[in-house]
Amino acid sequence: MVTEKLAVIGCGKLGAPLVACLAKAGHSVVGIDINKNLIQGLESRKILWHEPNLINYLETYKDSVKFTSNFDENLQGVSTSFIIVPTPSDSNGVYSIDFVLSAVKNLCEKITDSDFQSHTIVIVSTVMPGDTEGRITDAVKLAVGKNFEKFKICYSPEFIALGSVIYNLENPDMILIGQADETVGNKLEKTLVSMTVNNPAVLRLTTAEAEIAKIAINSFVTTKISFSNQISEICENFSNTSSANVLKAIGTDSRIGNSYLKQGTSYGGPCFPRDNRAFAKFAETLGISLDLALAADSINNRQKNRLNQLLDKIAPRVKSILVVGFSYKPDTDVYEESPALNFVKSNLDYQIYVLDEHIKGAKNLDGVKFIKSSDLSKIEIDVAILFVPAEAYSELPNELNKNAVLIDFWGMWGKYKGLESNNYIKIGDYFGE
Repeated sequence: MVTEKLAVIGCGKLGAPLVACLAKAGHSVVGIDINKNLIQGLESRKILWHEPNLINYLETYKDSVKFTSNFDENLQGVSTSFIIVPTPSDSNGVYSIDFVLSAVKNLCEKITDSDFQSHTIVIVSTVMPGDTEGRITDAVKLAVGKNFEKFKICYSPEFIALGSVIYNLENPDMILIGQADETVGNKLEKTLVSMTVNNPAVLRLTTAEAEIAKIAINSFVTTKISFSNQISEICENFSNTSSANVLKAIGTDSRIGNSYLKQGTSYGGPCFPRDNRAFAKFAETLGISLDLALAADSINNRQKNRLNQLLDKIAPRVKSILVVGFSYKPDTDVYEESPALNFVKSNLDYQIYVLDEHIKGAKNLDGVKFIKSSDLSKIEIDVAILFVPAEAYSELPNELNKNAVLIDFWGMWGKYKGLESNNYIKIGDYFGE
């Protein structure tokens, strides 16, 4: 394998793992971020979020990594730069690329000070279709002037989730390359494949095709989740049925597949909700109503009402609720648009306790008490709701008072059904009147 000197612009929760995986693959990597506190933390191997294997990789391959907040440093000889900065949604649901444009400007102004034959800029951040060939390319032209012919611009998003970023980078289902031309696509493919430990499919598209594919894939996943929750709703209201069994049967059909087809919570987090909305907004600019994406969002939003209605049935004896898992998925401390956060916000009339192995508190949730498992013996819990199917919570009912009602989105606590005085409710199973 040919090793390269690479730069990663943006060293946050996605960028830092990308640095680590490129270094593990044998490349020399410069990680650049304007957040000096973040850079200092990465240099000292002290990060403020939870990501499995990140610290281990950064320490193991430290000789191949340099972090800096200064674009003037260490760009000599860099052949490819990956831009993986935030693209937050604006008030219309469209991705803002202000951080991308700023990164492009800073990078190009410094790269052109070096003697180089060519430089590849890879946009990893999720952007709207048309942005790479449009405003991003225009920004490069403006920054480099007559040197523009030496620059190649590609779009290659990663399909990664917080809490499993390194695993996802090393074991992707596919590598998606929106290439500037075939030659630069060949080069980028070798770099990206070098990080993997499996044998992923490599798809070479135009940049616009790759931009559409990125948000369309996530939109389709949200559709499967909302479809699953519809089946879950049906089975809760039809005797002698379990959505887990029905969904397994549906997913066994090779035309459909079992991935993401299971009963559980609504979708949340920093990607799925906004990607679905952005896809609908993009279609709207073409005069197309993306009814399927809009329906997935509508079904997702009503899931909170299902749980509230269930609580109303048992409300006369419910005063305190234990929320088990506050993040949007296992192995992360991110709770942006998480199902648990949405539930807590709409149920502050109860005494809410929150137990999460990675999160110790949250802003603007007055009266909500974040606790440790050791605190459970000291408090009376009426209802415990499993939002996050992390193994750490599998035996939690043993630590609760025996009269607590267990509400289980994922079927992890099924072995406690019917034991002693526990009332067990599995979301997606018929539980009668």
